Amino acid sequence: MFNSPGPSRTASSIPKAPPPGSIPQPKPDGLPHETVPDWNNIGLFTAGIAVGAILGATVALLIAPASGNETRHSIARRFRGEDDDVWEELAEELELAAAEREEEDASLSAES
Repeated sequence: MFNSPGPSRTASSIPKAPPPGSIPQPKPDGLPHETVPDWNNIGLFTAGIAVGAILGATVALLIAPASGNETRHSIARRFRGEDDDVWEELAEELELAAAEREEEDASLSAES
């Protein structure tokens, strides 16, 4: 049933190395064969980096401790080197809190 029509081979007649042409062989001048980039793996790696960056940015936005406007002002101040004066930062925060409080009071008095 599993008999092959060709001559039977014994274990000693089976070649130990693959025949030439089945795997890349060195060139006759002794230099290794030309390598080709594996575009599937490169694409998968690039996609992984992109997904990681998107997920990281999303998580950072969701758990940010300040609003977008406050964060932008803070980043701009640090970039310009104006973050050295803590008292100015405290004054800005107090002014922002006072403005928010005034808005809340105005909306409450308008409802009454």
